[in-house]
Amino acid sequence: MFIYKKLSKSLISLFTLFIIMSSQFTFAETTKSNEHISFNAPWVRAMPPMVMHTAGYVEIHNASTVADKLIRVWSPAINTIEVHQTKQVDGVFKMLEAKNTRIPPNGKLILQPGGYHLMMMGIKSPLIENETLVINFEFERAGVVQMNFPIRKK
Repeated sequence: MFIYKKLSKSLISLFTLFIIMSSQFTFAETTKSNEHISFNAPWVRAMPPMVMHTAGYVEIHNASTVADKLIRVWSPAINTIEVHQTKQVDGVFKMLEAKNTRIPPNGKLILQPGGYHLMMMGIKSPLIENETLVINFEFERAGVVQMNFPIRKK
């Protein structure tokens, strides 16, 4: 009987720890960090099912005293993800790939509608509103950071 009570208490403690840890991961959906790089307010624009491209937005913060370079971005659900910038060229707005994107020391890179953004091309299956999309970011100094982006209309 004594062993049963002790084992039961251990299982309850383990279950409680699991619930606490799970809830922390649930709350981490809108902000995530890997040493000096952190993400705030990520989201992906929901599009009609037949549209094979969309855009993603997020603020990337660099808390280091040294700049960090965003090397590449990818997702298992998307063929190609590039950082693009909306620019006016000869009176026409164009989306141009932004290469060698650096986040300044103690600064941030804001990816937002009408400016820098993640251009996602070749969506493998429809992105459903209120679900999430896993996106991986590889930085020169911080390494790979995986982020869950909520999918929404706006």
